[in-house]
Amino acid sequence: MMTKKLAAAAVTFILLAATYGLLFQAFRSIPTNMPAASQGLMDLADWNFARDGNVTLDGEWEFYPGVLLGPEDFQAGYGSDDSPAMTRTLLQVPGSWTEHMDTFGVVTYRLQIRVAETGKTYGLKTSSIQMANRIFMNGLEIGASGEAAEEPAYQAGNKPYVSYFPLRPGWNEMIVQAANFDFQVSSGMINSIAFGYSEQISSLRDQAFAHDLISSCSFLIMGLYFIGLYTQRTGDRSLLVFGLLCICIPLFQSTRGEKLLLVLFDYVPYWLYIRIQTISVFTAGMMLLLYVYTGFRPFSSKRIVYTGIAIGLALTVWAAGFIDLPYNKTLQHLTTAYATLPFLYATYVFVLAAFHRVEGSLYLVIAAIALNYHSMLQSTNVYANVPLHSFVPIEVIIFLLMLALLMSHRFSNAFKKIEQLSVQLLKADQLKDDFLSRTSHEFKTPLHSVITISQSMLDDKHNPLPVAQQEKLGLVLAVSKRLAQLVLDILDLSKLKQGDLIVQPIPVDVRSTVDLALRIFSFSTADKNVRLINLVPEDLPHVYADENRLRQILNNLLDNAIKYTKYGSIEVAATYEGGKIEVSVQDTGTGIDEQELEHIFEPFRTYDLAGGQSFGLGLPIVKQLLELQHGDISVSSVKGEGTVFTFRLPSAEAPVNTKRVNKTEVHPDNESEPDYSFPTPLYLNHAGDHTILIVDDQFSNLKIVIDALAPLAYNIIAVKNGFEAAELISRPNSVDLVVLDLMMPGMSGYEVCQTIRRTYTLLEMPVLMVTTAFQPQDKLAAFEAGANDFLPKPFDTMELKARIKGLLLMKDALGKAVDMEVAFLQSQIKPHFLYNVLNTIVSLSYTNISKSRKLTTDLAHYLRGSFQFSNVQKRTTFGQELKFIESYVEIETVRFKERLRVEYDIAQSMYGAVIPPLLIQPLVENAIRHGVGGRIEGGTVTITAKEADGYYWIQIEDDGIGIEHDRLKQLLADDTEASPGVGLRNIGKRLKYEYHTELQIDSVAGEGTRITVRIPSGFQEVAPSLE
Repeated sequence: MMTKKLAAAAVTFILLAATYGLLFQAFRSIPTNMPAASQGLMDLADWNFARDGNVTLDGEWEFYPGVLLGPEDFQAGYGSDDSPAMTRTLLQVPGSWTEHMDTFGVVTYRLQIRVAETGKTYGLKTSSIQMANRIFMNGLEIGASGEAAEEPAYQAGNKPYVSYFPLRPGWNEMIVQAANFDFQVSSGMINSIAFGYSEQISSLRDQAFAHDLISSCSFLIMGLYFIGLYTQRTGDRSLLVFGLLCICIPLFQSTRGEKLLLVLFDYVPYWLYIRIQTISVFTAGMMLLLYVYTGFRPFSSKRIVYTGIAIGLALTVWAAGFIDLPYNKTLQHLTTAYATLPFLYATYVFVLAAFHRVEGSLYLVIAAIALNYHSMLQSTNVYANVPLHSFVPIEVIIFLLMLALLMSHRFSNAFKKIEQLSVQLLKADQLKDDFLSRTSHEFKTPLHSVITISQSMLDDKHNPLPVAQQEKLGLVLAVSKRLAQLVLDILDLSKLKQGDLIVQPIPVDVRSTVDLALRIFSFSTADKNVRLINLVPEDLPHVYADENRLRQILNNLLDNAIKYTKYGSIEVAATYEGGKIEVSVQDTGTGIDEQELEHIFEPFRTYDLAGGQSFGLGLPIVKQLLELQHGDISVSSVKGEGTVFTFRLPSAEAPVNTKRVNKTEVHPDNESEPDYSFPTPLYLNHAGDHTILIVDDQFSNLKIVIDALAPLAYNIIAVKNGFEAAELISRPNSVDLVVLDLMMPGMSGYEVCQTIRRTYTLLEMPVLMVTTAFQPQDKLAAFEAGANDFLPKPFDTMELKARIKGLLLMKDALGKAVDMEVAFLQSQIKPHFLYNVLNTIVSLSYTNISKSRKLTTDLAHYLRGSFQFSNVQKRTTFGQELKFIESYVEIETVRFKERLRVEYDIAQSMYGAVIPPLLIQPLVENAIRHGVGGRIEGGTVTITAKEADGYYWIQIEDDGIGIEHDRLKQLLADDTEASPGVGLRNIGKRLKYEYHTELQIDSVAGEGTRITVRIPSGFQEVAPSLE
């Protein structure tokens, strides 16, 4: 290690010697054949300005210390050999007057110039005439800087400038007034004055200005770049330190040469100007030491760095004026030393780092050499009065180039390293995803078994568990369900990450979707004091999203809200703004800490939440699903008050970008499906035995189901919304089965199903729910609403046909059971009824043989109809039913004699009406036996039949004993036979099953009963056919 340090020191010394040697050689190469002034005269008559360029007005100038003389003073003879106040002497310019008088004071310089060409415009350029000056040419003032005067009128300036003027033949008088009461180091014309043609002086001015501007701007830009880079990589403080170093350097440069600081700011007071100059030097030295320490700590000495920084701070305090000392040669030498030594030490450290093969150290060594060269140029300008613009700023270019190469090298290596790490991380992440995906698949079956067994044990009423064990088992069931949901979330997240998830956006009604979600979660809040409120406007435009994934997003947000809301409300609202649908889910739960909000959508993150719970994977999945559909989500929360999740998705009315997002594809349905529609309700009569009602808000879905069922000869009714379906079902019809879409705007499939179940049972009108929803809670809610079966989209048409066939077979079995029941009940003839009829026949055979024969015939007709239950007929005519009724009435009339009166009011059109068999006769029998038969005096039974308003109206009215209200409810509710005769409930079931109408009974105890049967006289008029 010591050997490398000595070698680094030797190399540093060699580099320093080589740099100064090159600089010395550069000085020697400067032309020395310039003319010089002598005895205050400068004859340039033989100088060819056009060929040789401008000159410097160096040499012996007339010097008048202690006085400020103007052109008028010299015209009056002041300074001539016979002047009584002779103060003239000669002074070498450039140089300081400190050898002839005090540093502080006023002086006058005078030089006479002769040129050959007097027809051209000449000019001059000053560099530094300390500390204020004014110049006259041939009696005219041509330039000034500051206020060259005695105190207190004196004001320091010392700003370089150029002046242009004509010259006369012969000798031309140039007078320079100077004053200095500030700067103790030197005074007077310490830099040369350039003289030449006006265009030559302008070019020289531009060259000097460009030199300083390029150098300053280059360092400033690099400094700002490194500071900006530090804001992105705050862990590397060397970037910040080096950026500050690059800013300090142009700050110093702006006070030297062309003094850009005075150019940018018209007037800067001397006390501020000299402090900026000095402090920038000390600050640059400290920043360089800090950069060496932070960037190359193993190769730098902490003691040297800290000592250098301490000295720099002390000098900075001194220069800032906190210690009131004048700026003299001592401070100037200290400033020069502090400007040089840190650069030498940095060069040494960079060389040492290069010996240790540190990344990019070679670039740093070259940059350090260039920076040292730049520092030496500044020193030569201070001590040797060498103009900075005499040299091309190649050191600045080299310095910046080396830094650019260094950063490029570092970034290249960092990129390669990051690329290698990225490959390793991707492999590790893929292994993790594969592990989670496979493990999740393996968990699904045992979890399902645990949930099923636990649920069956809790529901076992025959062998109930003790309360304590039920509570524990309930906890097991809850944890298992939560774990099962986590498994589904992991699988979804895996699909999202691997790009296997495909969304199919379509216009979706937000209000109905939210309503369905809230209905599902209403089961979860049944035992909590939490209200679920739907505030989505009914006229909100549709959102352009995947219907199923939108449900999943709402489900995850609502599940999260319910989990952390013990009481209060959960509100879902939505607005339309700027082509976007904005949906918010607001709860009054526990809220989320502010520091956790920025990480809430990150997967596999844990949070310190109440009860030790966490957000799981639901929210990350929500965020990715929204981004997949060109949406976004935000969250705001107040701890203890609640949380608001707000997500935005494109409106169906706005244009949507459907390009691929990562590898996951977006397939808009409206691009793959034709714009297809037709008027609804649509009736397709295929003369089949069954009628199926299809309900879906998408015409393409209706078309798919219609085409699938068309070969099966079903009668089909198609409607496009829930309102049309509810209206159709409310009318008497012969719908045997409903294929119902779950997600529909306005009136959802849940609401339609609930409407059906208020009138019809599961067997009377089966409902097949068809939807894209796939969550278990969606299926549970569908069955809770009254669905018989559940078929997820997209479905196979063969499966659809099989399920429809199974449901229709179930309904047909119900119809057969009802028919067999009525036939069986009709066949249950009481023995005493036969005994009484036979006795009557025997009695009449002795007194009225013809009437006895007719009664025997009527009994035969009655018995034949009653015992034909083995051959259940589907339909008969009203005329045939009426003959059967008349046979029965004749038998009863013989028994009751004058006590029974039967009146008929039958319209002629009714005789051919098609009705179910044994529908009216049981009602007539009940009216005779239990109506008028219950009164001693008997009564009248009136049978009325007519056709009106598209229905067959059949009424059986008696003036018998009537039926009590409670008794009537019992008769209609009981399944068993509640009285002699056929149960009224069976008749009602047949009407509902066949025609979806109800048996209307009006009865008043003691006054009589009127029973009305209403049967559609024909099917609806056929609507336009489907092409």
